[in-house]
Amino acid sequence: MGNQGATGEGSLTQQAYVALRTRIVACELPPGASLTERELARTTPYGLTPIRRALARLDREGLIITLPRAGYVVSPLGAQEVSELVEAWSLVGPELVRLGLQRMSDVEAQELARLLTEWSPPDIDGEHRLEAVLRFSELSMRVFQVLAVASANRWLRSTFDQLADQMSRLWVILLKDREIPEELRLLVDRWNRHIAGRQPGEIAEQLPRLIEDSGRAARDLFTSSRRHLPVHRA
Repeated sequence: MGNQGATGEGSLTQQAYVALRTRIVACELPPGASLTERELARTTPYGLTPIRRALARLDREGLIITLPRAGYVVSPLGAQEVSELVEAWSLVGPELVRLGLQRMSDVEAQELARLLTEWSPPDIDGEHRLEAVLRFSELSMRVFQVLAVASANRWLRSTFDQLADQMSRLWVILLKDREIPEELRLLVDRWNRHIAGRQPGEIAEQLPRLIEDSGRAARDLFTSSRRHLPVHRA
């Protein structure tokens, strides 16, 4: 019975982690939002221990920050954080994609091709807008997840895992209430053409510029946004 209890508690911890992570990436819990274990335990079905363990995992992944004796805060995403995030991705992304394309199996290549047929910027307005943006963000990360796994480099994959949720959160913030810029549509088309070609040498040459263009688009959208995102100051 003790093993069943441990398994059940572990399952609740995983459920709590997935639920909180989804709310953070979707910006339902926006950057800078304050969190407490007791409030989350009170408003969710998971209980205090699973919530505490889920928050510890989210802290390790960088999505929240633990404030000693004061709870937690969702990691801020201001201009400096965006600049650093884009800079990190510009260093990691090209090599991850190059190695992934070079080393991927036929099964992985088929999965990548399938994802690319679905991958396009969201163009749904109204009540389903956020759902479409989340779908675009999810597909984007799944494309790169396939490449990260195919790279067969655990350090690159680990670094990608650290960046993935933050990149998803950034694109949700940028796109959920804005018209999709034509430059983003063209950028996704270019990504698809280069990746689908599976030419590692060409990818290695072209990808840094494409990632730089992605980063510039993200920074420009972020800078032009009139949002006032809360920023935590210790």
